[in-house]
Amino acid sequence: MSTEVDTGELDTAGGTGTRRLALVLARHHAATGAPPGIDPGAFAAACLTDSYEVVAGLTDVQSGIAGPAKAGELLWPTDRLWPADIALPDLAAEVSGEIDELVVVPADVPDLPALVLAKVFRALQRADIVIAPERAGSGCVAVGVSVPLATWIPSQLDLDSNPITKLQAAAPRRNRFAVAPEWHRLRTPTAVERLDPGLEGWDETRALLSGLPLRTQD
Repeated sequence: MSTEVDTGELDTAGGTGTRRLALVLARHHAATGAPPGIDPGAFAAACLTDSYEVVAGLTDVQSGIAGPAKAGELLWPTDRLWPADIALPDLAAEVSGEIDELVVVPADVPDLPALVLAKVFRALQRADIVIAPERAGSGCVAVGVSVPLATWIPSQLDLDSNPITKLQAAAPRRNRFAVAPEWHRLRTPTAVERLDPGLEGWDETRALLSGLPLRTQD
């Protein structure tokens, strides 16, 4: 499992007992990011496993995957599998009353630092929605929302489309929307060059790419 990041300290501004859930959306997979010589399906599976380990390694945060039945094999016993095609508003409605803060990430962020997600959760203590943008891309590496979902938030939210401009225009007050640190996604074959061999984690992806030259561009 990934190195754990304690998010308990985040309750200092929002009161104790905040109920948090972090999910990997398997439909945003890394198959298109497989480098030459690597099977796209195997690459997507490795990235999904590592992306899930990132959220599963957070303390005081429930975790899970929204994906096909086979993805359930990756889950720790206390975690839950959600329908692969569930939309964020529907997910927020389903967990309302059980969860206070919800964060979703794509399945193509195997080396996402847990600290990025901790900062998303921290920002949710004051904001209705938090976006962690995709570096050098048009999507997001994480979207966090307070539950129940604020009525001003657009119903169409997609991790492959950065909604920052739309949210800035819709927010009733500037502090109801926040931006967290950016990170990269593995959506193209050249994106693997952004993987940092010095970072802990991403073990499945690392093993699959063993022998390929990796260099850091960040």
